[in-house]
Amino acid sequence: MIAAIEYRIRLAVRRTMFGVVSGLMLVIGIGFLAAAGWIALAQVMDHLEIALIYGGVFVGLGLIFLALTRTKRAAVTMAPSVNAPASTVAPAAGIAAFGGLSAAFVQGISAGMAAGRGTPPDDEHDHLH
Repeated sequence: MIAAIEYRIRLAVRRTMFGVVSGLMLVIGIGFLAAAGWIALAQVMDHLEIALIYGGVFVGLGLIFLALTRTKRAAVTMAPSVNAPASTVAPAAGIAAFGGLSAAFVQGISAGMAAGRGTPPDDEHDHLH
């Protein structure tokens, strides 16, 4: 189980780092494209007109991206946790409770075996049915 958590942490750090680097490259690329566009438009337009166009484009894009962050997200419902209080998990019979316990046992065995091999466990047993 610890190996699975370490694997997920490494994956999250890797994704975050690639996201930061790619965002930085995009900002640099947009800067160079803006400069090149300014140079190209300066041959046919006044600098004040170019500045107004650029300002409008960047403010418009900023408002669009801001609106995208304000959208409501769909509610995510999760299965009851194995560690949830007994009042929130109401098994229909003793067999249902045993099924959850056996699924948790299989998940623990799988994680233990994966930790012994040094590989992350498969996600097949991560979700209780």
